Amino acid sequence: MNAPRDEPDDAEMPAGAPVTTLELGGHLLRVVCVDERLPDHRSRPGSARLRQCYLPDEIGHFEWAGHRYALVPDRSAEAASAEGAELHRLLTNRELQIVQLICSGLQTKQVSARLHISEFTVRSYLKTIYCKLGVRSRGAMVYAYAQSLSRKPREDEVGAH
Repeated sequence: MNAPRDEPDDAEMPAGAPVTTLELGGHLLRVVCVDERLPDHRSRPGSARLRQCYLPDEIGHFEWAGHRYALVPDRSAEAASAEGAELHRLLTNRELQIVQLICSGLQTKQVSARLHISEFTVRSYLKTIYCKLGVRSRGAMVYAYAQSLSRKPREDEVGAH
């Protein structure tokens, strides 16, 4: 199991509460505090038994140190590790252009000069790119882009080209 890391989360977290991501059985999961939520009762496919759930994609929940937590799949990690074709579908041409310039070692000021746009605009594009890829740093963005270039095409993609 990898060490947990704190990450920002979407609207399902109470304000100010950290989200921890962990790897379990080869899957990335988020531990989400659900103190402020009331549980729903759902049945699993093929089961007549009702199950208590705090979040729609919940795998399980537990109590610890006086708080309730739910385990859910980490969707942001899926976006961050998106395969090459997915990365190119996620980003616009201009965003891909900026990623490629950053990957070639240019700083924000150099990218803005090369593209004839302001540094503020480059930083704005970078924030959008980080969000789309589910990353929080320039290095993580470069890594995600490099991974997309080194992936092997799936069998169903080979015939499509």
